[in-house]
Amino acid sequence: MVPSVRVEVTGRDAVVVHPEGEIDYSSLEPLREALLDARIAGVREIVVDLREVTFLDSQGLAVILYAHQRQRSAGGRLVLRNLNENAYRLLAVTNLTTVIDVDHGSSVAPAQSRSGLAAAPLPGQPRTRPGVARR
Repeated sequence: MVPSVRVEVTGRDAVVVHPEGEIDYSSLEPLREALLDARIAGVREIVVDLREVTFLDSQGLAVILYAHQRQRSAGGRLVLRNLNENAYRLLAVTNLTTVIDVDHGSSVAPAQSRSGLAAAPLPGQPRTRPGVARR
C-alpha cells in the first residue's frame, strides 16, 4: 500500500489528519507535509487519526512528536486518536503517553501490564495480553 494522508477540516481552527498504511522512515513524508501544512495554516487543533495505520515506527513517532511540540509552542494542541495496540505500546514504552494527548474514547488501549506502562483495558476487553499469565 502506497502511504497516503487525507486531511479533513472539522472547524475553523481544527483538522483531522488521516494517514493510511505504514508510517516508517521510507513513507513518512506525506504525514510530515500534512502536519506542516496544518501548522502553517494556523490550525489550533490537529487530530491525528491512526485508524488506518498498520505500522508506526520510531521515525513516524518522531514526526508526530515534532508536530506536537510545534503546536504547543504556538498555543495549539495535537491529539492522537484510534491507536492500535502496537502504536499505543510504542507511545507507552517511550513514555510519550504523558506528553502527547491520546483520545482513549475510540482507541484500542492495551490491557494493564505489570510494568504499569499501559492504560487499563476498555470495557469488554480482557485484562491480560496474550502470552501474559493470569495470577
